[in-house]
Amino acid sequence: MSSLAPLDLSPFFETHPILETERLLLRPITVDDAEEVFAYASDPIVSQYMIFSTHQTIEDSLAWLRNVPGEFARKERMNFGIVRKSDKKFLGASSFHHISQQHHNLEIGYVLNRAFWGQGYMTEAVREMIRFAFEEMRMHRVAARCQIANGASAKVMERCGMSREATFCEDEVIHGEYVSNHLYAIVNER
Repeated sequence: MSSLAPLDLSPFFETHPILETERLLLRPITVDDAEEVFAYASDPIVSQYMIFSTHQTIEDSLAWLRNVPGEFARKERMNFGIVRKSDKKFLGASSFHHISQQHHNLEIGYVLNRAFWGQGYMTEAVREMIRFAFEEMRMHRVAARCQIANGASAKVMERCGMSREATFCEDEVIHGEYVSNHLYAIVNER
């Protein structure tokens, strides 16, 4: 029986990766993105399915952005700003989190400004994140989750080849209420 060693992900946390698709650049998110983050995070339609509370002021966005470098330094989370290449417009954010070097898996999260919904941007970004996780980071499994009511997010995962594996009933408190989530995942078949 062979033994799988933990992955060495330290090279990916020395310099933040930059990912590129046909239309998008996924690059490190910084405090300079505060206005664009506030634009989506202050929208209650966008934040209704997110774990974060709707941002009330730009300071809420800045407080989150100030925490990003520490999460990266601790190898806990890798946050990306999603930018349209044609005009450098900031569209949203995504992340790798729950990163396990031992078990060769991670979870993807994402959020998009409502002005850019329905244009295929998130599917494009998530496909590239999955490719990077499998081909570059050598992950075996990539997961993502969404609230049951968030059908649009579930469709993104399905378009990216992920399959629904489980439903967790009332497993989180979001905006003061219990919510249930679907768990999706894809395994690297290499």
